[in-house]
Amino acid sequence: MDDHPGAHPVRRSPENDEIYRYARAEMQTELALINARVNWLITSQAFLFVPLVLGAKGASVAQSVFFPYIPHLGIALCLLVLSSVLAAVWRSLQWRAKWSQGEYAGGDAHGRFSIIAPRTPLIPVLGMIGALGVPVVLTSAWVWLRLWPPG
Repeated sequence: MDDHPGAHPVRRSPENDEIYRYARAEMQTELALINARVNWLITSQAFLFVPLVLGAKGASVAQSVFFPYIPHLGIALCLLVLSSVLAAVWRSLQWRAKWSQGEYAGGDAHGRFSIIAPRTPLIPVLGMIGALGVPVVLTSAWVWLRLWPPG
């Protein structure tokens, strides 16, 4: 029952088993979010390199009609996705800390477990930066290309 090294032993009970399943599900959700965001980022970066290379008028990527616009777009996407990945990592670490403090930790003054993670207002903000920022940046890039095409 104890997957975390150094954790205090936990007494088996239907209530503790339910708490364990809940905490595991929360951590798995955060890890799935990280995986999806990183996979999306890797895929988007690959697609950004294609027009950059195809738009090159000479031997150097710096001679591309899309240089430095696509590198700026790529950097912006990396930073936006990084913020949402950090939010998921932070929340996952909070769940791990709560889980590893014994008896699934988070107990109140009466020794009852609380499934509520610590209130950290910055976590949802970081998550929303990535979730909202990526479409805004991509839409802005398409509008810019439509209205003011390079070259």
